[in-house]
Amino acid sequence: MFNIESTDNFSLILDSAKKRFCRYGLKKTTMTEIAGDIGLSKASLYYYFSTKEELFKEVVKQEHKTFLNEIEGLLSSVVPAEELFHIYLERRLIYFRDFAHLSSLSLESINSLKPVYARLFENLRKEEIRLVSKILEKGIAAQDFENLDIAYYSQLFIAIFQGLRHNVLIKKDTINITEIEYSLLQRQYESALKMFVKGIKK
Repeated sequence: MFNIESTDNFSLILDSAKKRFCRYGLKKTTMTEIAGDIGLSKASLYYYFSTKEELFKEVVKQEHKTFLNEIEGLLSSVVPAEELFHIYLERRLIYFRDFAHLSSLSLESINSLKPVYARLFENLRKEEIRLVSKILEKGIAAQDFENLDIAYYSQLFIAIFQGLRHNVLIKKDTINITEIEYSLLQRQYESALKMFVKGIKK
């Protein structure tokens, strides 16, 4: 039986929601379906999340946290900073594709939801800047990179790759990524990273 006080149920809700969002997208998924998947009443689900959009935000946050934790866990390893950038971008691209799959939203819908998600995405961006700063610090400490302005270059790094992702969606009606676009974005990531690292290497 569902125990409203159990933190385990929070994970069950997120897992159910993620599966629904992945299969049907945000727009076509209902709170009733999510609750039904785990034998929970709709009223009990609303105890945790007041709206479907709030639940979607939490799913996105958890996915982003998993992505960041994976990279952060490598900071104390022997993996050099340049390789960490490659791993970061590889995982970030997968996260981007997964987000597109989770939402399946029209760009019109995304624009209408901007007030709801603006703070979330800004917080996620700041977390990524913080992570990139740590990678740069590691490269500087190892004397692989120049002694540069970490705040400036970490923000520049994020802006470059955010711009490349945005360029994929700018002419589309729906947030989705074809395999051709994904492959092109991979090549662009590799080229941009090569130029970025070349500019900061000792």
